[in-house]
Amino acid sequence: MTKLSICFPKLQPLLSLFFLIFIPFNVISQSIETERTILLKVKQQLGNPPAIQSWNASSSPCSWTGINCTQGSVTAVSLGNMNIKVKIPPTICDLRNLNVLDLSYNYIPGEFPKLLYNCSKLQYLDLSMNYFVGPIPDDIERLSTLLYLDVSANNFFGDIPSSIGRLPELRELHLDGNKFHNATFPEEIGNLSNLEHLAMAYNWFAPMKIPDRFSQLKKLKYLWMRETNLIGEIPEGIADLSSLEWLDLAENKLEGSIPGRLLMLKNLTILYLFSNILSGEIPRAVEALNLVEIDLSVNNLSGTIPEEFGKMQNLVFFVLSSNQLTGEVPVGLSRLPALKIFRICNNSLSGILPPEFGLHSKLEGFEVCTNQFTGQLPQNLCAGRVLQGVVAFSNNLSGRIPASLGNCSTLRTVQLQNNHFSGEIPPGLWTTFNLESLILSNNLFSGELPSKLA
Repeated sequence: MTKLSICFPKLQPLLSLFFLIFIPFNVISQSIETERTILLKVKQQLGNPPAIQSWNASSSPCSWTGINCTQGSVTAVSLGNMNIKVKIPPTICDLRNLNVLDLSYNYIPGEFPKLLYNCSKLQYLDLSMNYFVGPIPDDIERLSTLLYLDVSANNFFGDIPSSIGRLPELRELHLDGNKFHNATFPEEIGNLSNLEHLAMAYNWFAPMKIPDRFSQLKKLKYLWMRETNLIGEIPEGIADLSSLEWLDLAENKLEGSIPGRLLMLKNLTILYLFSNILSGEIPRAVEALNLVEIDLSVNNLSGTIPEEFGKMQNLVFFVLSSNQLTGEVPVGLSRLPALKIFRICNNSLSGILPPEFGLHSKLEGFEVCTNQFTGQLPQNLCAGRVLQGVVAFSNNLSGRIPASLGNCSTLRTVQLQNNHFSGEIPPGLWTTFNLESLILSNNLFSGELPSKLA
């Protein structure tokens, strides 16, 4: 069995845990003495993990590590990252008010712990980053009170049962990073009308289309299906998910055009569609002006870059590399105040590069290689003093290398080969301390080589 080392986004789940702990619910009477006895037995059955050695018979469980109480009764047990290596003991469900159970980042073996069906008030269950194996049980709907379920980064396999669509209160479902190889996922997930967060990434399912029924998830904010062997077209109905903030369908086999209304989603902040087989033009109608990151690289997109992208005042990360785009770079992109990464290599773009790049934001990466650009390199790329890379090889750029690059101490790579640059190379480039690669071949430079390098 393996334990995945992929870095999964966890901020949103942590916020959910905080929220769930404080959801009001009816506390069933159970004495603190009884709960202490139960927890001490659980501690023993877990092999007395060192992290909970403070649990003892002379103090209140409400003061113990990993325990939260509501109205004087134990409602949350959080034992994440405590080096637990044994199965979950059935005794845990003797806690009659258990609302939150977090066992993430341990080494717990065995199949899905159906014994938790006896935890009648359980709303938050995190089993992520363990050694669980086997299928998700067909009767998982017996956990009917769940709001949050995370089984990511385990070794679960087999088809995901349709019964998972019968968890009516579920808000977050994390299935990412398991071993559902050549398995299927059910369209019934689209019945989870309260679902806000769906993570299925890094599972090489059997080739499947995105179910049209997913378009019914009107509360969905986060959809993460990277590297799940998706095929076919992106359903037009995805553009009806008006609450959507994060959409990641990257590294699949999706084809056809990007839905025309997708960039009309006003709440969208992250859009990753890279490494698919998408074609056609980027939609012209753009109202997703809150976008922070967009990556449409490594597709077969054609046409021009929409002018509307130059209106995205929050845009930090802009990547359209390795497509078939033509035309010029919209000037508005060079004036965006938050832009840090700009990557458009390997297209057929032309014209001059807007000269204001670097003047309005703290640019960190500027990559425009393998296009048909002419004119000069923008003069102020390092005005923000954080520039790390300029990659502009294989264009028709001319003139001198901007003198400002010779005074840019943060530079790590400069790749300007296969252009028509001329004049002398700024002397500071030879002595920039952090520079790891400097490639200037096949240009028209003059002058002398330096007597020493950094």
